[in-house]
Amino acid sequence: MPLVFLTPYKKTYSSEYCSLSTLLGFIFLLISILLPFFAGISSEDFWLRLKEYMEQPIIEFTENKDYMLYITTYNDNNQTHNYFYSSNDTLRNRFSNICNLDINAQCSLENNRLSFNFKDDNLIITYEANEKVTEATNKDIKLIVFLKYYLTKKVKLIMTPMIYINIPILTSGNRIITLNGDLELVQKSPIPMTSVTSQIYNYDDNKEKKKPLDVDGKLFSEFDFSYFFEKYKNLNYSLKYNYEKIEQNGGDNLHIEIRMKIPKLQRIFYIESVYEAIKYAWMQYFYIFLPIYIILYMTYKYIIENNIFYSHAKEDL
Repeated sequence: MPLVFLTPYKKTYSSEYCSLSTLLGFIFLLISILLPFFAGISSEDFWLRLKEYMEQPIIEFTENKDYMLYITTYNDNNQTHNYFYSSNDTLRNRFSNICNLDINAQCSLENNRLSFNFKDDNLIITYEANEKVTEATNKDIKLIVFLKYYLTKKVKLIMTPMIYINIPILTSGNRIITLNGDLELVQKSPIPMTSVTSQIYNYDDNKEKKKPLDVDGKLFSEFDFSYFFEKYKNLNYSLKYNYEKIEQNGGDNLHIEIRMKIPKLQRIFYIESVYEAIKYAWMQYFYIFLPIYIILYMTYKYIIENNIFYSHAKEDL
């Protein structure tokens, strides 16, 4: 039997640079490159660098259990007494004028007991009032607690948030008040993924003692605790305490227990790195490019082989 072919039979096509065949091939090449890009970019996740994930944050009390406690009591004869104390020396000196301006103010706890505990993913603060506070007809209790907040998985966040709690009480005598709630991270902007984000709150930024203080058009007294909280809420990242209040009779004195639960899964919005965005965008682009390229290649091959647009054929034979 004779040998017909020793090597594969090949037939190649060529065309002039300015011919319609070359122009059509160039157009098909542009379509195969650009169409997957525009198809991918029109989808939601092609170049979306804003992502979200779930993480349980690490929330702790500060080393010195930093807090500020400010109590105002009102009796039936319209007598007003103020009590102030802070475990932080800077804050205690910052608000020392409260005692200087008000002869009834007492800058000490005076048997007002405040304790801090951690149990089963709960930060627990217990306050036991003294007799003067307990027996007052009306009282307004303001408490600011500073915490430590960490995120460590996809993003790195170090934050010193504050929790501001205002508890007005319109009755005298022994009461047991319980606050139960979750701590929620509030983000005004996503957290960058590429670096460690640190937000340390400066609670001694009013050294010049300007009066009145202005935050977003609201005026505050120099000694108004809500000024701290209003200014704090304007930060990019803040911690919110969502709670419900339960009040009942009983106990020896006014007793308040604050339970702040650390969420098991906190939704975190973050901006992924450019490298990560390109990696996922390239994968989507390739899977769209491949079928489009095959279809256009087969179409162009059919046009050339059937001489729909003229080209030079060169055979091996």
